[in-house]
Amino acid sequence: MVEVLDPPQSATRVGSRRRRGRACITCKVRRVRCDYGQPSCNRCLSTGRKCDGYPAPKAEGRDPPPVAVMLVIDSPMPTQCDREAVTAFRFFVQVCAPGMLNYGSHYFWNELVLQACHVDESIKHLTIAASRLGSYRLLQPCKPPSDKDTVFLAHYGRALKLLSRSKNPDPGFLLMACLLLVLCDEFQENSFAAIQHLIAGRKILAAYRPAAASLHRSRSTSNNAAIAELDQIFSRLELHTSELYHIARPQSMSWWCKGDAATDSIPLYPQLEPLQLWARIEEAARALQGLAFECTSAQLDGAPPQTRFQIVPHLTARLNAWLDELTAFESDMYAHLTAAMLMDLHLLRTYHLCLHVLSRCGPFRQEAAFDAYAGTLEHVVVSCSLLVQRRRTRLVPALFFVATRYRNASFRRRAVDLLRQCGLDGQILAQIAMRVVRVEEAGLAAPIVGSDVPAKNRIRLVDVGFDTAGTGSYLLRFTRHPHRAVAGEGGGDGDCENDRDGESVPLEHTALSTQACCWAVPPQTSSHATGLLDAVLRFDFMAFWNQEDPAFTLPAGFGPV
Repeated sequence: MVEVLDPPQSATRVGSRRRRGRACITCKVRRVRCDYGQPSCNRCLSTGRKCDGYPAPKAEGRDPPPVAVMLVIDSPMPTQCDREAVTAFRFFVQVCAPGMLNYGSHYFWNELVLQACHVDESIKHLTIAASRLGSYRLLQPCKPPSDKDTVFLAHYGRALKLLSRSKNPDPGFLLMACLLLVLCDEFQENSFAAIQHLIAGRKILAAYRPAAASLHRSRSTSNNAAIAELDQIFSRLELHTSELYHIARPQSMSWWCKGDAATDSIPLYPQLEPLQLWARIEEAARALQGLAFECTSAQLDGAPPQTRFQIVPHLTARLNAWLDELTAFESDMYAHLTAAMLMDLHLLRTYHLCLHVLSRCGPFRQEAAFDAYAGTLEHVVVSCSLLVQRRRTRLVPALFFVATRYRNASFRRRAVDLLRQCGLDGQILAQIAMRVVRVEEAGLAAPIVGSDVPAKNRIRLVDVGFDTAGTGSYLLRFTRHPHRAVAGEGGGDGDCENDRDGESVPLEHTALSTQACCWAVPPQTSSHATGLLDAVLRFDFMAFWNQEDPAFTLPAGFGPV
C-alpha cells in the first residue's frame, strides 16, 4: 500500500508567500487579496482604481558563474597633500636623519625613528611634519616657515590628536614624540616651546625610571634599548641647554650663597691642594680659549645648523666634550670648591654658551641666524647681571658679543648698560656697541625683536682706527651682507682669499669721536681701542681674565671727562 503524505507546513507557507509576492503593487499597498489578472488586476479595475502593475519577477535558480569579476575598492586617488607627504618622508630619510649627529646617535635617527614610523601613527605624522619644515628651512635658512602650510598643519594636528587620545601610550614613543616636537619647534625658531617639550620629556622619564625594573621583564629588549638611548639623549640635552642646566643641577648656582667656609667639609681627596683646583680651572679656561679662536676664524659654506641636533664640523663635538669634562670636574670636586671657584666655573659656562652660538652662526655669514638663539643669548645677559659685581672685567667679551650680534632691542641695550659697569675698557666698548646699534636700527620704526632688523641693516665689525686725516675721530669699519670685504680693504671677516664666489662688499665706516670714548684730549695712538676691539672680535676672554692686571695699557690722554 502506498501512503500519501501531506506536504509539510513550511513548504505550504513558502508557496503562499511566493504567491502573495506576485500580487499587484496596488493590492499590496491596500493589503487585499489580488486576483492576479493580466495585464491589470480585475479587483482594482472593479473598484475604479488604477492598477500599478506587478513587480518584476525574480529569476529562479542559480545564475551561471560569471566569466570575470570586477573588484571595486573604495580608495580615492592620492591627493596632492598625500604626494607631498610621501616626498616629505623621503626627505627626512635622505636628508634630515643623516644630518642629526648631535646628542642622538646615527642609529637612533636613521633606524629607531624610522622603525617607529611603521608602528606608531603619531610618530609617522610628526616625522612628516618635521621634515616638511626642514625642507623649507633648507631653501630659506634665515626665514621661519609659514604657519599656513597645509601639509605640515594636517600631519602635526593628526599627531597631536593621536597622542592626546592614547590611553596607555608606550613611554618610548612618547619620548620620541617629544624630541620630534622639539625638532619642529626649532625649525620654527620657537625656543620657548622647545624648552617646554624638553621639560615634558624629563617628566616622562622621571615617571618611567621607578618602574624600569618591572618594565624590563614585560617589554622587549629592543624597547628597553630604545628607552636607554632616549634617556641618554635627554640627559645630554639637560646638560647643554642653558635654561635647564641649573634646574637639573642646582648646586652649580650655589656660589650665589656658598661661603668659603664650605671648603671645611670632609675631603674626598685629602692630598688635593687649592692651588691644584685653581690650576685645573685655568687649564679649562685655556682649552676653551683655543676653541674660541677656532670659532671666530672659521669660514664655512652652506646654511647654518637649523636645530640643536645638527652639528658644525670640527667644532660642535669639541665644544660638547669640553663642557662634559667641566661638568665632571665640578661634580667630582664640588665639596672642595670655594665660592670664587664656582663663580669662575659659572663664568666659563657663560663663555661656552657664547661660543656655542658663535660656532653655529658666525662662520656662515648669515647674521640673521643669531635670532634663533634668543633664549641662550638672553640667559647670557642674565648670568652677566649676576656676576657683574664680582667679575666685572671678565664679562666684557660676552656682553660685547650679545650687544653687537643679538638684535633684540631691549637685551642688547641691557648688555650695553652692563658693559658700562665693567671699567674703562667696558665703557669704550659700550660706546662702540651703541654705535653698532644705531647704525643697524637707522631708518627702522621702533624695532623690538631681532627679526625687526632686516639682514641688509646688519653689520659685522672689522676694526677701529684713529683717523689720520686729523679729524680727531676714530673710524669704525664694518661690512654688510655678505660680510666679506673687497680685496685690499682690510682684514677681519673680510678675508679676501675666501672670496671665490665673488660676493665681496666694500668696507664702510662710521666716525666715532674720542669724546664718546671718554678721552679728554685726542690720544696720539689708537692702539688701545684697536686692541680692545680686536680682542672681543676674536673672543679673546683670556685677555680680560686677570682683573688685577689690565690686559692693555691705556693710551696717553685717556681718562674720564
